[in-house]
Amino acid sequence: MPIAITALPGEQISQQGAFNLKQVVQQLPSLNIQGFSGRNQTITIRGIGTNSGGTNDGLEQGVGIYVDGVYRPRTGSVITDLVDIESIQLLRGPQGTLFGKNTVAGAIDIRTREPIFATEVRGEATYGNRDYFRGNLSLNAALNDHLAFRATYQRTTRGGIIRNTRYNQDWDNLDNHSARFDLLWKPDDRFKLRFIADYSIQKGDVGFQSIGNVLPTVLGNGTEVRGFYRRAADVGYVPGSVDPFDRQTDIDSSQYDEMPSYGFQARADWDAGPFTLTSITAYRNWKWVPNYDGDQFGANIVVNSVVETDQQQFSQELRLASPGGATIDYTAGLYYFWQEADDASRQVYGRDAVGWLVTGNTPTAVPNRITSGVGAGLVLPANALTGLEAYAHVVPATKSYAAYGQATWNLSQVLHLTGGLRYTYESKTGLYDASLRGNAAPIESFPAALQAAIAARRDSLAPTSSYTAKRKVDNVSGTFVLAYDVTDAVHTYASYSRGYKSPGINLVRQQPGIDIFVRPEKVDAFELGLKSRLFDGAAEFNLALFWTEVDNYQANFVNRAVTPNVSYIANVGGLRSRGVEIDARATPTEGLTLTFAGTFNDATYQNYTNAPAQYLNSYLAVVDLSGQRAAGTPKWSLSGSAEYVRTVGSAEFYVGADASYRSTFNATVNLDPFAQIPGYALFGAHLGLRDPDGRWDVSLWARNLFDKDFLNTASVSGEYGVTLVSLGEPRLFGVTLRTRLGNAPR
Repeated sequence: MPIAITALPGEQISQQGAFNLKQVVQQLPSLNIQGFSGRNQTITIRGIGTNSGGTNDGLEQGVGIYVDGVYRPRTGSVITDLVDIESIQLLRGPQGTLFGKNTVAGAIDIRTREPIFATEVRGEATYGNRDYFRGNLSLNAALNDHLAFRATYQRTTRGGIIRNTRYNQDWDNLDNHSARFDLLWKPDDRFKLRFIADYSIQKGDVGFQSIGNVLPTVLGNGTEVRGFYRRAADVGYVPGSVDPFDRQTDIDSSQYDEMPSYGFQARADWDAGPFTLTSITAYRNWKWVPNYDGDQFGANIVVNSVVETDQQQFSQELRLASPGGATIDYTAGLYYFWQEADDASRQVYGRDAVGWLVTGNTPTAVPNRITSGVGAGLVLPANALTGLEAYAHVVPATKSYAAYGQATWNLSQVLHLTGGLRYTYESKTGLYDASLRGNAAPIESFPAALQAAIAARRDSLAPTSSYTAKRKVDNVSGTFVLAYDVTDAVHTYASYSRGYKSPGINLVRQQPGIDIFVRPEKVDAFELGLKSRLFDGAAEFNLALFWTEVDNYQANFVNRAVTPNVSYIANVGGLRSRGVEIDARATPTEGLTLTFAGTFNDATYQNYTNAPAQYLNSYLAVVDLSGQRAAGTPKWSLSGSAEYVRTVGSAEFYVGADASYRSTFNATVNLDPFAQIPGYALFGAHLGLRDPDGRWDVSLWARNLFDKDFLNTASVSGEYGVTLVSLGEPRLFGVTLRTRLGNAPR
């Protein structure tokens, strides 16, 4: 296939101790996932995808995630446990002329094991440090000659890896359940119908961040500000550890979250001879039920800051494909997709809100005194904001219709010309309804001289606004590929693709100067590639040179045309991503397998003039980041592995190691230096003994073997005077026992 693609078999993933998509990232250098909770995840391929400014349900993902052919728009539905995985494929570059939803950066294609017409029981039990346990039981059976099923249940638990010193508990734990039922009806060799039902739930005291650094109190222009320790003293808070790798937090509010997800899908494939017809019908529901301490440390400023989400989706795809091998091979399809997210946004203020937020930003500021606006000079009671809740009901919805097609003209046995087009028509609607709620003390209970000031402060923190919005758009995108087979084992290609990322609705409080609609991103992607299979299959070497231009890049924007300036998600300009990817595999001697993958990526903002200012120059309205390296994109990403297998008696002994490296990158879209993620290298190892026929397998494994301290993401809060970071996993190791019983072939 003339496309940059990496495939990981399920067995390789499990042998390295990986059990979710975020852990698999280490084996896929072009892929980057940043985030700290089930909802707040951003995914990029080659530096393109979703900007790292945060999650917004009104915006589309730039990376398409598919499970058994069904598009998953919410990353939270796929970052939980991997169950019955056959393979994971990473497709790089714009997608949309072959299947599913259009995406500008690429796609992650996750495929699960299909039922077989045999009896098979698979079991797996893993126990590791930090009380890690993973159990999996799968039953496959044939009900008759035409009907078979696979039923799987999986349980994953782990003790906490971060200590909450306030509650004397271990947090950041795992408590996951997953179940799947897969039914296959195959009346003959030309038709099959596969029905899948699945359910999963992730629970635990998770989804929080730690203090990474205390920000300095002197800005770049010499201005001294009221910093973290001064604010803490003003409210009587004594901070705990500010070293994230102490793995401690003193968060004083609940962090218990639940993330249930379920779905049903049916896929029918009919081989009609001159073509194959495929139908994929799916419904899914994903919920995010969080508790989140808004300040993420022990002060009682914002005691709850959540966006509770109930997301539903339905999709229908019809696909027609030729059998291949003809002068012209083709794929064509129709696609319909609907989704709606029902969000409840809540921000609840605590007893320290007045002392922390209202007091001025100078070192000599008097606690609780208003420095500007209504009531300037007045000192507010400490309980003036306690219990105040800023609430918003937000409902973004999308209906998308598309027709796509791609054909390859085999001009000769060695020269192939491919062209593809996609037409997309979309309707975007949104509801925004914000109000002031909570159990704050009545305004009338305060002295008359303070009532207007308290009311004004409450209104600024919990503004009331309500509106609906609607917009319809359409687009034509496509691809062109010229492929040449140098030999039967060496293939080259040159491609151009026009990608399209759907427009968004930025459902925030309406203010003058804000256009809540975000125009679609459009991408021009050029690629030169080489794919080779050498020495009778003993070695593979793949190379891709890519150059991608993103127009109408969707990111954080400051509008200076209005007073006061307002910040929101908008089209900010352009981004360019260019680089080299290498993917290699070799078997230099019997039993030894070596792999290597690497990406060099030069991703820069080409035009980003109105970016939010970084902390040290926060006295400026905006900064110009044009020409700067884009956020979330390591310049170098490398991975490699080695495994040696040797027969010992009637068993196979195997031993392997893996390594990955990511160079320094910035985690915030405005490239704040305090959000720099230092480069890091991780190592893993495994060894085991197994039956060559797969009846049993016992192994020892370790991830992050040398217990490297590293960060996943970071953000900067000038309001709190700290950076907040998400920690990478510490060293995890364990023993795994797998067994397979029955008459099924391996």
